[in-house]
Amino acid sequence: MDKKTVTIISIILALLCIGGISVFFIMKTLSIPDPVVNICINGELYRTEPLSVDCEFTVATELGSNTVCIQNGAVAVTYADCPDKVCIHSGSISGGSVPIICLPHRLEIRIVSAEDDSADVQIK
Repeated sequence: MDKKTVTIISIILALLCIGGISVFFIMKTLSIPDPVVNICINGELYRTEPLSVDCEFTVATELGSNTVCIQNGAVAVTYADCPDKVCIHSGSISGGSVPIICLPHRLEIRIVSAEDDSADVQIK
């Protein structure tokens, strides 16, 4: 390939990366009316909490435990006894369609509207 072709391919790849990152951040910060936190284990709804009320609780199953903290309109996992701790490193979410997932514990934390709390996808 000549230098011009490599430059064009590099520009196209850079634009695709920027577009993908932009879509991710838009999905992560999407505003949801009357938000509630749905905690699902193995695809089944375990608990629902309003995002407006600060609280902390532990979700314990035979697979392990996670401590979930709702504070200042955001939810995060602050403790997990799983080996990879991806759920903790995900940080907090306050809206959008990007959930917090703990695969070893089959835990999904998603913010949905209280008006329509149906999930688009369930992880099983």
